[in-house]
Amino acid sequence: MEIYLPANCNEIGQRDSNEDTIYPHIATVKSRLFMVCDGVGGQAKGELASNMVCEGIASYLDNNPLKGVGDEAYWSASLRFVENQFLEHFKEFPESKGMASTLSLFHISNKERRVLIAWIGDSRVYHIRDGKIQYRTKDHSIVEALLEMDEITPQEAKDHPKRHIITRAINGTNPSKIDIKIIAEVRKDDFFLLCSDGILENLDEEKIQRWFTKEVSVEDLKQNIMTCVKGNTKDNYSMYIIKIKKI
Repeated sequence: MEIYLPANCNEIGQRDSNEDTIYPHIATVKSRLFMVCDGVGGQAKGELASNMVCEGIASYLDNNPLKGVGDEAYWSASLRFVENQFLEHFKEFPESKGMASTLSLFHISNKERRVLIAWIGDSRVYHIRDGKIQYRTKDHSIVEALLEMDEITPQEAKDHPKRHIITRAINGTNPSKIDIKIIAEVRKDDFFLLCSDGILENLDEEKIQRWFTKEVSVEDLKQNIMTCVKGNTKDNYSMYIIKIKKI
């Protein structure tokens, strides 16, 4: 499976510090693991948390060969590895307790010709094919739960006072659960978008469906999105855009 050169951003927005982390910092067409994480905790601890998640999972994959991309036990073990790193950090720096991070992850399996999406929290992954959203992750958040129960409308969700409250995160003190989705049917010109919730402040699904057509390049998409969010987004905003070149 070949990809075009991915595009990314990792911006501070209108915050005092950037608590988002992306992985890899610089991607190539050979990159197969991508992550966008949104940290919480304040006083640089959110930045530390998101960085520890990205580096920890990448390290686990480097040191533990993946036999099958759909192995749920493997991805759960990678999460336990990161959570143990958090606990070791808390022993030396107890003031860091309370820091946490979301996770959105995308992994390409060349051997199996399929991809894996994994997530915790409200950083999302979209699978888009010529303007149609094939799949999107469901946020682990209060607002998502209210939407599923039909307690609020999608329009009400945009400005809901609890829209930033997540129900699942990686924090080390309370074991979390990683959700995974295998995309078995991947086609040429399919897009995958990983993003923190800061991107979604100004990028809605109508824009995604209008912009992510098969003819557009990842760089043109990045420019469209950056024009949309720059100066308008209060939160940190980060993303990765991956386009499939050949199966």
